[in-house]
Amino acid sequence: MDSLVLYAIALLLFTYRVMATRKNEELVFLAVFMAAGAALALYESADVFLMLLGILIFNGMASTYRTRDNYAFSALGIIFLLQTFYMISFAAQAMLLGFLSAAYFFTKHTERANAAVEVRRDVVQLVLGFAFIIAFAFFPQAFVDLALISFILGASVVGNFSVRHGERRISKMLDSFERHGAVLGQGAMWLAAGALMAIAFLRSGILVAVLAAIMLGDAAATLVGTRYRRPLPYNKKKSAYGTLAYFAVAALVAYPFVGYACIAIGLVGALVESLPVHIDDNLDTAVALTVFAIALGYLGLVA
Repeated sequence: MDSLVLYAIALLLFTYRVMATRKNEELVFLAVFMAAGAALALYESADVFLMLLGILIFNGMASTYRTRDNYAFSALGIIFLLQTFYMISFAAQAMLLGFLSAAYFFTKHTERANAAVEVRRDVVQLVLGFAFIIAFAFFPQAFVDLALISFILGASVVGNFSVRHGERRISKMLDSFERHGAVLGQGAMWLAAGALMAIAFLRSGILVAVLAAIMLGDAAATLVGTRYRRPLPYNKKKSAYGTLAYFAVAALVAYPFVGYACIAIGLVGALVESLPVHIDDNLDTAVALTVFAIALGYLGLVA
């Protein structure tokens, strides 16, 4: 698609977002993340306007969730992904910043689900996590990255359909995985943001190690922690056994990809996940691990 067409779409989208926004806070969030995206694109010598277009598209997807407008933004998201599939980190950065610029929509306070719901959620997370990590072992990273981003995009479309048609069987099935008081897909959105954080800024084995922590370590911590309760001294809501399970699973799965650096990855992930204050532990842990992994790379401790 011609770049002038893309920029025209970006201008129209920006006009739409300004006219559709009802709260000044929403525009502030959008402006901050668009500025961050522009700075990131400049730093990486990438197309600034294309980055801003992506942020607008994915902001629109997140902020129009539960409406018919969401389908239009999802279609634009697919077109954007087709235009940028050859630079998948760039696409992941745009999607991440776009989703986070509308994160206020997914910060609704929720109650912890009952044990049965938590087990279902974490079993699915374990299955998906292992599937993608095994894929990294047998397929090129770019292919798996693209598959993961496409999966996130597709899951968003299915979630929007389900929340608009609560009477459908798939809607009831998906709702059985959600915590009480949460928007359908709220938990999945934060996990997706964490995965996008890793894909956007990491490569090779260290990417797999971080994904192992945020997808497998987190699920293991919940499964073990809900069964064996021994509160941590600094966070009574978290189990010491769950934190140990996080470390063990994250380190073991990461070892074939990063060697003994897996110990540091497991420790940092387990510590951050166990802290009492979070925006969301999936996102917080992903941010901390991504920054830590980049630091390890600069120090030459991982490839």
